[in-house]
Amino acid sequence: MADLLRGWPESAHGTMAQRLANAIRAAVASGLLGDGVRLPPERALASALAVSRSTVTAALDELRAEGVVESRQGSGTVVHGGHRSITSTRIAEHFSEWPGIDLASGNPPDPSHWPPLSIDVADLIADGGGPGVQPLGLVTLRAAIADRHSADGRLTDLAQVHVTAGAHQAVALVVGACVAPGESIAVEDTSYPGIFDIIERLGARAIAVETDRGGLVPAALERVLHEHRPKVLYVQAGPHNPTGRAPSPGRLRALAPILDDHDTVVLEDCALGDLTFAGRVRPELADLCRRAVVASVGSFSKVAWGGLRIGWLRAPAPLIERTMHLRLANDLGASAPSQILALRLLPHMADLAERRRRTLQFATEHAAERITAEFPSWRFIQPQGGSVLWVALPVADSGPFVQLARRHGVHVAPGSVARLDRAADPHIRICIDRPIETVDIGLQRLGLAWREIDRAPEPVLG
Repeated sequence: MADLLRGWPESAHGTMAQRLANAIRAAVASGLLGDGVRLPPERALASALAVSRSTVTAALDELRAEGVVESRQGSGTVVHGGHRSITSTRIAEHFSEWPGIDLASGNPPDPSHWPPLSIDVADLIADGGGPGVQPLGLVTLRAAIADRHSADGRLTDLAQVHVTAGAHQAVALVVGACVAPGESIAVEDTSYPGIFDIIERLGARAIAVETDRGGLVPAALERVLHEHRPKVLYVQAGPHNPTGRAPSPGRLRALAPILDDHDTVVLEDCALGDLTFAGRVRPELADLCRRAVVASVGSFSKVAWGGLRIGWLRAPAPLIERTMHLRLANDLGASAPSQILALRLLPHMADLAERRRRTLQFATEHAAERITAEFPSWRFIQPQGGSVLWVALPVADSGPFVQLARRHGVHVAPGSVARLDRAADPHIRICIDRPIETVDIGLQRLGLAWREIDRAPEPVLG
C-alpha cells in the first residue's frame, strides 16, 4: 500500500486525512485497488505511511461514509464491490488528474491551426435564429451539415440532422433510443472505450464480434446477428480507435448485404474518418446499405478542436425525433456560440483535415521510430490514421505496468479499457496528439518504468 500510494501527501489539498482519502479513492476508481480487496489493518497502514493511526481512521471514515470501502467486525476493511461500477468509467480513466505527462486521452491540444474567426452579437442574432434553446441544433448549422452529406451522395434534409455536444453524446443518444436494459448491442471485439460505458450505464448487454486487420469478419457478424439479434451494431468507419486500422472498401461491401438482411440498427461512428492518412475511406456503410437503418455520427472535435464540443447525428427523421426526446431529459441543446463557430469552420474543414493528417502522420512515425529503437520487445502495427499507437507488451495484462508508469510520471491507457468485460489485454494505448517534445518525455518515462519491471533476475551466488 505504501508503494501504491507513493507521493500521496503532495497529490491533493486538505488535511492529511483528506489527502490520504483522496489517494485511496483514486486508486479504487482507476482499478488499482479492485473490488473486494482487503486493506491492511489501520495500525499497520499508519506505520507504513508514517502517520498517526487517527489520520488513517479519519481517512477510512470518510471513505466508509461514501461507500468506497466497507468495514465489518472480524473481516477488516475491504473495497466495496458496488462503488467502482457507479463512479468509474473507462473514459474517465483516460482523463487522469494525476500529475505528469498525459499520453492517454485523445484530446487535440489547441485550435492554433484554425483560420481567423470571430463572432459578435449580430452573428448570434442572424445565425442563432432567435431563441437560444434549439434542442436539435441551430437551423443554419443543421442545414449546412445536411448539405455536406448531400454533396457526398446521401440526400439529407433538415429533419435528419441532430447537432450534439460531440460524437460521444450522439452515440449515447442512438443507443439509448434503440436499446432497452437487458437487450444486446453488438460491438467489435476491441472497440472505443466509451461505447462500453454507454452500454454498462444503460444496463444493456455487449456482444463481441470478431475482427481482423480488415475490420469486422463477415461470417462472425452474420453469426452474431442471427444468434443474438442485437438492437444496434456499433462500428467505426475508421481509423479505428484504438487499433488505428482503416476498413477496406471491399470488406464494407461484404458487410452491407449481411446488415440488410437483419433488423439491427447500424451505428456508424465516423468521428475519426477524416484522419485516415490516405484520405477518408469511401464508400461508407451509409452509402452501401439499401435496407438497414444506418445512423452516422460526425464530429468537429478531432479535426478542429475537442473544446468546441460539437458533433452531429444523421439518421432517419423518426430516429432523430426519438433522440431529441431522450436528450431533453438531460440537457436542452448545444451551445449556440460553439455552433456558430462550427458553421464558420465548415468551409475550411477539408484544409483543416489535410493539415491534421500531415501533423498526426509525422508524429505517429516519429513515436513509432522511437518505440522500435528503444523497446525491442514491444510490438505494434503501423496505424493507418488517427492519433494513437496500439502497442502490445510482452505481458498478459498491461494494467500493472500502466500503474507503474503513472508513478514514473506518465499516463497511458491499458488495453483492458477497450475490451468487453475489461478482459486482460497486453496492449497500451499511447496518444501522440501532443507536441513532439511532450511525447518524447512521455516515452522516456515509459522507458524508466519498463526497465524497472524488465530487469533480469539477480544471480544467486554461493
